Amino acid sequence: MLDTRSKKLLGTITLAALAAVTLVVAPYTLIDPINLPKLSALAFFSIVALSLLVPTIKHLFNSEFKILVILISLFAFQIVLVLLFSGANFGGQIYGTFGRNTGALAYLSLTVLLMSSALIADGEFIKKFLRVTVIVGVILIVYGNIQYFNLDPLPFVTAYTVNAPVGTLGNSNFQSAFMGIITVVAFTMALNKSFRAAIRVGLAIVGFAAVVVIYETLAKQGYFALLAGALVVVILWLFMNNRKTLGVAVSGFGAIGAGLVFLGLINFGPLASFLYKSSLEARGYYWRAAINMLIDHPFFGVGMDGYIDWFRRSRPSSFYENGFFSFSNSAHNVYLDIASNGGAPLILVYFAIIALVILSIFRVVKRNSGFDIHFVVIVGAWAAYQAQSIVSINQLGLAIWGWVLTGLIIGYEINTRDVKIEKDLGVKNKQPQRKAKVVTQQLSSATILRVFGGVMVGAIVVIPLYYANASFFSALKSGDIKAVQTAAYLKPIDERRLLHVATILRDDKMDSEAIAVLRDATKGYPDSFDFWQLWTTIPTAAPADIAAAKAEMMRLDPFNPDIR
Repeated sequence: MLDTRSKKLLGTITLAALAAVTLVVAPYTLIDPINLPKLSALAFFSIVALSLLVPTIKHLFNSEFKILVILISLFAFQIVLVLLFSGANFGGQIYGTFGRNTGALAYLSLTVLLMSSALIADGEFIKKFLRVTVIVGVILIVYGNIQYFNLDPLPFVTAYTVNAPVGTLGNSNFQSAFMGIITVVAFTMALNKSFRAAIRVGLAIVGFAAVVVIYETLAKQGYFALLAGALVVVILWLFMNNRKTLGVAVSGFGAIGAGLVFLGLINFGPLASFLYKSSLEARGYYWRAAINMLIDHPFFGVGMDGYIDWFRRSRPSSFYENGFFSFSNSAHNVYLDIASNGGAPLILVYFAIIALVILSIFRVVKRNSGFDIHFVVIVGAWAAYQAQSIVSINQLGLAIWGWVLTGLIIGYEINTRDVKIEKDLGVKNKQPQRKAKVVTQQLSSATILRVFGGVMVGAIVVIPLYYANASFFSALKSGDIKAVQTAAYLKPIDERRLLHVATILRDDKMDSEAIAVLRDATKGYPDSFDFWQLWTTIPTAAPADIAAAKAEMMRLDPFNPDIR
């Protein structure tokens, strides 16, 4: 297992990853200044964390973490199988769809941080985690209000109307959901009687400020997250204070309420008129499309982040009949995204990890003799994340919190199993004990070398990805079409860059060059509707090529009445 210094370093890396992935943005440098920087930060920190975990893997299979390690290994193994056998573009699966970036690299990175957080989860680390959570929350509260009052100096928020705060997450829905999590954390921590009155008041203010930001976003996700997290906190408080009858009653009412909310989301029940709206109706089509993908591709799914290529083929035929003409690159439900992308095996393993979290919560509550507020806070925050994930995508700035919280709950249960025994022994044995001498333990040379190697590998993985996209953005700003063409082909090749340069060439009446790009693009991405559609708009394209492109469009969007 990890020595003390390695654990502290791993904890620092995990907390740095949380803050960086949530807050990092790159305006003025990338076409997508939100998601690609977050993927870069996530991949870099997870690779560094992995360098510390590698020596412990064999031992972990024979430890109390065995079940978790097996589940994570199965999850990662299924992702590898999906990469190899789903039939989707390999590079596209690695880095994910433009504007999402939730491909294989993202999910494998999240599993590493889940394992890392489980290994280091104890009372002291959770306190550090909660401090970082509040700090990040305050930053996004302040920044969200700067955006709300139209004072934001950064350009990436202009795509959203009425100045709705998007924070550093790129969408008001995500900002709302994260504020829901922050509200649960702040209000619950304000109940901690060990804190000074000033700190408790400050936490309460943070909670109220977060609610204000939720209101400013005009999004309901924050309220869903807040209600779910608060309900779980109340239930745990009742059970941990030996009020089990009332706890069972509240749990029952909560389950009924959750059921009514779910029915409302799908336009049934008494809450339908309040909860249901056009965006949720569209989500119903997105969900059904994902279910169809899973049914049609049960073993390997449609490929990591491959939802966009299959949505038009998998959505119900009534989509157009009911007046919907949009498309989506996500199921807008984390569970259905995982299921459609990776097939039944991937979602079953994910459900097993969720079940392990629930089992860990029951075990801690059962053996606890009092109200463990720090544990309750992370469980409430985890419940808040799970609630928003039902109607949202796996946005990396949010996803990292869900996966780290998962690891913390499982790890806390394992790492504190002997605490009660130690307390009982302490009561029986009241002999004075000498204070242990504090010894400063240095990192071993081997550990330093591994971390250095992790930093180098992380940089090798991240820098080419960032450089290629930054170079393309710079070339676009320069207006030099030759530079744009060159940058579009920098590796790792990105589907969106090829589409962008082909569109520019078409608009500049450089038809032969545009067709050359499209020939390359359709070989690598034959299931991309946009490439085939663009081909049909080139005036000098050969009739046979246009006919072939239209045939591909009909294959990819068979229910569209406008494609003939």
